[in-house]
Amino acid sequence: MMYFRKLIFVLAIVLFASSCTKQIDTTKPYKVSSNASWVQELKQRNPLQDSTNITSVYFCYDTIINDYKVSGIFYPIYQEEYKNDRWGGWSYESGVYMIFHNVQTGKEFVFSKMGKWISRDDNCEYFLSKNIMDIFSNSFNGFGKEDAYIFKYHDEEVCCENPLLLEADFQFADVDFDEEDELVICNHGGGQRGCNSFDLYDITADGLVLKESQNEVTWFAFDAYTKFDTINRCIIWHASESSCQWGEYIYQADENGNLRCVRHLSYFYDEANNRQMVDTTYYN
Repeated sequence: MMYFRKLIFVLAIVLFASSCTKQIDTTKPYKVSSNASWVQELKQRNPLQDSTNITSVYFCYDTIINDYKVSGIFYPIYQEEYKNDRWGGWSYESGVYMIFHNVQTGKEFVFSKMGKWISRDDNCEYFLSKNIMDIFSNSFNGFGKEDAYIFKYHDEEVCCENPLLLEADFQFADVDFDEEDELVICNHGGGQRGCNSFDLYDITADGLVLKESQNEVTWFAFDAYTKFDTINRCIIWHASESSCQWGEYIYQADENGNLRCVRHLSYFYDEANNRQMVDTTYYN
C-alpha cells in the first residue's frame, strides 16, 4: 500500500509539472535560444553586426521550401520619441538580410531589403513580413539584441484572383510564363487598400534581379487582385485609381519572361453596377 501511495504522489508531481509547462504555439513565430548553432552561424554572416545603433533579430523558417533552408536577420526600427506608444517605440517595418541555402546543391543566394531608415535611401522600401507583424501581439515587450525566432511558413491560403500564396513571406512561382520559378516576396499589407502586394525577382547566377516593365511604363505592380492569363501570357493588375474609378494594367510576357505594359484601361461602375469605360491607352 505504501508503494502505491508513493507512486500516486510521484505521478501527481509529474502531472502538475506538465500542466505548468508553457505550450508553444507553432502557428505563430516563437522565440528560441540565441545559442542555437544556426543563430551563431548567422551572427558571423550578419552584415550589420558592428552597427551599435541597430538591433539584429535572427530567424529561421520552420520548414524546407523548394529545397531551400531559409534563415536571416531582420532589423526592426526603434524610435525613442515613440517609446510610450503601444509598441514601446518599435515598428514592424524593418530591414532584412535573408539567406536561401539549397540543401541539395549547397548553392545560395541572398535577398536584402534594408529600408530607408538603414540605407538612407528614400526609394528603398521596408520588409513587411506577416511573421514580424505576428510578433507584435499583446504580450510584445520589445526586442533584445540577439533575439532569435522560428518563423512560420504560411502556405494555408491563396490569393483571391491568382494561385499565389496570400500570407507566405516568400514563395517560388513561375509568374512570367518562362517555365522557370521566380522568387516572390510578399509585402504584408503593403498593397492598395491594405491588401498584400508582391515583388518579383528573377533568380540568376549573379543574384536576384527585380522584374520591371521593359517599356515606357517602367513600374510594375502585383498584388492579391492581380490575374494570370496563361493562354495569352499576360498579367493583369486591377488597380484602384480613386474612390469610384478602377483601372487595369495589362503586361505581356515574351518567350524570355520579359514584361511589357501593352494596355491600360480606366473605368467605373454606374448605379446599376455596370462597368463604364473612361479611357484606353495602348503602349508600344
